[in-house]
Amino acid sequence: MLRSMYAGVSGLNSHQQMMDVVGNNISNVNTIGFKSSRVTFKEMLNQTIKGASAPQDNRAGTNPQQVGLGVGLGSIDADMSSGNLQPTGKSSDVAIQGDGFFILQDGEKNVFSRAGNFNFDRNGNLYSSSTGLLVQGWKADQGELPTDMGKNNMEAITLDSQIGAKATDSISYSKNIDAAAENTLKVDNLTLDLTTSGYEDSLSFELTPDENSFNTWNFTLKAENAATTFSGGTANFTEKMTGQLELDSNGSIISFVSDDDGSGNTIDFITNNLTVDINGSGETVVLNTPVSGDSINSVKLFADSTAPADNNLTLDYKLNAKRGISVDVFDSLGDKHNLEFTLKKVDNRLWRIYENDISIDGSSSQDIGGPYHEIKFGPEGKVESGGILDFTFHPVGPDADQTVELDFSKITQYAGEMSANFENINGNAKGSLESFSFTETGDIIGSYSNGLTQVQARIALANFQNPAGLIRQEGVFSESANSGDAEVVSPSEGGAGSLAPSTLEMSNVNLSQEFTNMITAQRGFQASSKLITTSDEMLQELVNLKR
Repeated sequence: MLRSMYAGVSGLNSHQQMMDVVGNNISNVNTIGFKSSRVTFKEMLNQTIKGASAPQDNRAGTNPQQVGLGVGLGSIDADMSSGNLQPTGKSSDVAIQGDGFFILQDGEKNVFSRAGNFNFDRNGNLYSSSTGLLVQGWKADQGELPTDMGKNNMEAITLDSQIGAKATDSISYSKNIDAAAENTLKVDNLTLDLTTSGYEDSLSFELTPDENSFNTWNFTLKAENAATTFSGGTANFTEKMTGQLELDSNGSIISFVSDDDGSGNTIDFITNNLTVDINGSGETVVLNTPVSGDSINSVKLFADSTAPADNNLTLDYKLNAKRGISVDVFDSLGDKHNLEFTLKKVDNRLWRIYENDISIDGSSSQDIGGPYHEIKFGPEGKVESGGILDFTFHPVGPDADQTVELDFSKITQYAGEMSANFENINGNAKGSLESFSFTETGDIIGSYSNGLTQVQARIALANFQNPAGLIRQEGVFSESANSGDAEVVSPSEGGAGSLAPSTLEMSNVNLSQEFTNMITAQRGFQASSKLITTSDEMLQELVNLKR
């Protein structure tokens, strides 16, 4: 029998296998995540007719004489390059941009896939729509992923359908309170027309802010008649008198005192009324003065003790150096409460929250550990002391004390806008899952009806030293002796690619190349079949030699 006939048979078999691979590639041109394959051939064993000989004396060496016995299948190689990405708009679809495989669980072992057409079942399990296998990753605990994410602590990914209520226990504040903020004090009513025993005089009153002291004003009380004198205690002034009026941030009088009369004497109007000697006649009018702690807006600074009630001096105080901040907090049952307080400036670098200026659901006089909490700023505008306030209230539902730490350490005091507000707050009401999304790093983010978003899990990826060595099994891959063990990593880490949300990876089949391979396989098959028929004709000629 001719060796060429069997060589032709091997050619038919080999090119048929090549055609099988090409056909499989073309049929999967629209299969998501599909990886194409190629066929390579190798020469089969050769029959040696004559061996090689070495050169000797004057004779040259000869090469071996061998006849090949046909062709065999050299390899079927998988092309593991990435396919193009196709946007789908479906939130549960995801593709890998780069190396790596999704890890699926078939109940006994892990298998691997590039197809990211996922869905969630009624139990919240993330599964592959193509295979029904559960997607593996790491579950978050109240939004916190495990610190050690590896192969041994992977599990099936599930979404929590609701998020429980959590009590607020921390609020941080930031931005700025205006260092240049000042309160205002102006004359509201001035009617000091004094009359007694036929003598008359009118008094004028002026206010200017004291540049050296916060919430302090310099005043000047002046008579029209230069002979009129003012006295109180041991001090005496002629025609005019100057002094200072100091208020606290709420407008209550702290001090009200005259300047030195030139003899080392002053009048403390908190303890002394003012006596006015009209025109130096000896006929006097007593002007009543307020006492310490009186609200400047509800008392008369000077009031004629004998004249009609409207013969007096009143002032109008406006609290401008303040910042009110309101925020909602939650108790342990998820009920919402409004926490509101006002920061008031009491000195150039000193602000206070008074216990009557902090309220929960409108109820003031809350427990702040004293009559007020004080925040002091340094010369550079940063908090120097008082950066933390522990505020305690007693919500009705849980019927237990709840303490909230108010952190003011990031607030600054610079001249400029009054913008201080809360920055971060924890705690929340109960919420139900409304939607979810993937991130490029593999995190699954759940969005809830209470307005919160929370990390639910992270998808795991597997890398292999030789991904082409994986074994194909009904749309998935499994490890082989030559693929290497799976290295489990997070997306975008350890050489793994990132994820592309709402997209799918298309097949990497190149149709133009496959059609070319199809022609090559067809021609090779035709040539091999022609080899068989030609060998048959030669055998027929041999048989026909004897007739």
